[in-house]
Formats: sequence, structure tokens, C-alpha cells
Amino acid sequence: MIHFAEAVLPGHPDKLCDHIADTIVAEALLADPDAFAQIEMGVWGDDAWLSGHIVSRMPLPRTPSEILVDAAVSLGLGNGNWIDATRYRIADTVCVNLDDPREGKGICDDQSIVIGYAGYDRKTRYLPPEHFLVHALAEQLWQSCRSGELAGCGSDGKTLITLREEGQRWTLESVVVTLQHPKDLPMMTLVQGVHSCLRQGYESLQATDARWVANWRDVDILVNPNGPHFRGGSDGDNGQTGRKLVMDYYGPRIPIGGGALAGKHPAHVDRMAARRARQAAIHAVQTGAPECLIRLAYAPNRNTPLQEVWEIGGRGERQVKGYFDFDQMVAGLRPGFPKAEQGKGVYAWALPEDPDSLNVSGRSTG
Repeated sequence: MIHFAEAVLPGHPDKLCDHIADTIVAEALLADPDAFAQIEMGVWGDDAWLSGHIVSRMPLPRTPSEILVDAAVSLGLGNGNWIDATRYRIADTVCVNLDDPREGKGICDDQSIVIGYAGYDRKTRYLPPEHFLVHALAEQLWQSCRSGELAGCGSDGKTLITLREEGQRWTLESVVVTLQHPKDLPMMTLVQGVHSCLRQGYESLQATDARWVANWRDVDILVNPNGPHFRGGSDGDNGQTGRKLVMDYYGPRIPIGGGALAGKHPAHVDRMAARRARQAAIHAVQTGAPECLIRLAYAPNRNTPLQEVWEIGGRGERQVKGYFDFDQMVAGLRPGFPKAEQGKGVYAWALPEDPDSLNVSGRSTG
């Protein structure tokens, strides 16, 4: 069976918008742990748009526009990049109300379709192998752009892989990379750097998992097939919050449900139930199921899901009745959760309480 998967770097316009929206939510929660926030962002060229709503008893120490600029610069969109976030023309229409945000909290206030998935094992972070691998390679590229052989490249980039899965044999067949780079960087230098970076990442996975059977020299690698890509970021593509849902969830062969994650309060049903369903699916696999897919449906002002469907085999354990009730999920939110997630990319499969789940490259988190 042939599988496909893709991932983008944190400076890709869509992921940039996700990161900034979530950073604004996190800052509101640092000002007031009970704050409510829901933020959207869009960007094109040097123009950025913010919209949404924040309710907090305490004022935020910075405006949403200031948070936007600082967050973008932290991802490399500063002096020296083709896009310099300090030059953004920002239309900030976020409504910030100084009020008690607790009114109406504790109930489900939106409809939602939610998917939770886990399969395979810890070596793939319980993800389909192609989805695990593409994120691992993207992380390898990102770290190299930040402080390695590709320093100065990015922060915009993306990659796509094809993988042949035959039982316990996983053959990587092709990798496509499009990476922003300095205008004066020779293309051959870029190509060699990308090859070297990806080979290191792939072979480090091979060293710990014999299922990755392809020799790197047999993998078809395409680097910047459109040619030079120095005009990257929002000068080459518009960005918007919530447009990378297949990447944020489990890849193209697993259904994604219906809700975006970034820019939403951690107790929003889309985000909170996605986390809860992922935790439950992982537990099912850890206790004997080869694979687990959980489907949930919620209605406004209903504490219990309209539907709770488990697709599970083997000896895996199901959670007790009430595990997905809205009030139980709110009670189970980990203290400090928003701060822990800030800047991590907002993936449904990445759980901050499990350090390895945020470490797809396989490097030590210690």
C-alpha cells in the first residue's frame, strides 16, 4: 500500500498564523487563568489581519499586534528574512473586554465532530508511519535552518513523502522539499545541505527501528523543483489560521473530524475533546489494541456526547462511561496547559504531558 503525507515548517504562512493565534490565547491565559480567547489571523505580503475576542479580568501586558510581531520574529521573520514582521501593516480588530470571563464557562457552547486515533507503537508516536516520518523530517529541516548546516534558510518550507507499507517493511520512495533560502545561496549548496540534513534524520530513525528498510541512496529526492525560493513566507503564499488540519491531525488516511485547533481556548470542545480522544486511543493501543479510532459528536449545551463510537480491535481498554463528558474533560485539563503548548505547532497528536510526543525527531528532550 502506498501512503502520502506532508508537513510544513513553523514559518509557513498557515502555520505562522496558527502559532501567533495560539500565542495570543496563551498570553491572555497568563494574564487571567480564567480568560476566554478565540483568535483568527490571516496574512498576505506585508499585511496581517487579526480578529476575535478576549475576555479577561486583567489587561494583557502587550497588545495582540505586539504579540504578533514578537512571535513572528521568534520564528525567524525578522531582519535578514525576505519577510520582516516588524514591517507588517496590522489590522487588529480583536475585541478585548475587561470583564469576568467565567460566566457561561463549564458548558459545551458549540457543536463539534471529533476524531481521536492511535496505532502502531511508541516508535512512531502511535501515528501512521508516513505521518510520523514526514513530521520527523520537517523537524530535522527546521532545526538545521535554526542552527545547523542550513542556517539562514527558512523559515518557510514544506515537505511531502511517499511511503510503501508492506507489513513490517516500510519503504520510503520519495521526498519533496521546498525550502525558502537566502537570495545569494547557490542552488547546489542548498540541495546538498537538504540532502545531508534529511539523510541524517532518516538514518537516525533506521538505527532504532528496522522497519525503515529503504537505503537513502534509493530514495528519490526533489529539492525546490520550482527553482529558487527566496521570496518565501507571505510574499509567496497567503496564510490563515486552521488551514493545515490534515497535518494537525493524523494525515490523509485518517478522518480529521471538523474542528480547527489553533487560536481556541483550551476548553473549547474542538480542542479539548481532540486531546481527550487522542489520550484514550493511545491508552487503548498501549493496552493491547493494534489500532483505535474514536469518533465523537457534540451539541451545544449538552454535557454528554451525542455519539461515542469506538473502532477498536484486540484487547485494548476502553475508557469508562462519562470520560468524554464535557465537565469531566474540563476538570481534567492539566494546569499550565496553554503555556506548555505555546509554540509547539498545535497538533492533535502531540500531548505536552508526554514529552516524546512533541519530539518527533527522536532527539532527547532531557
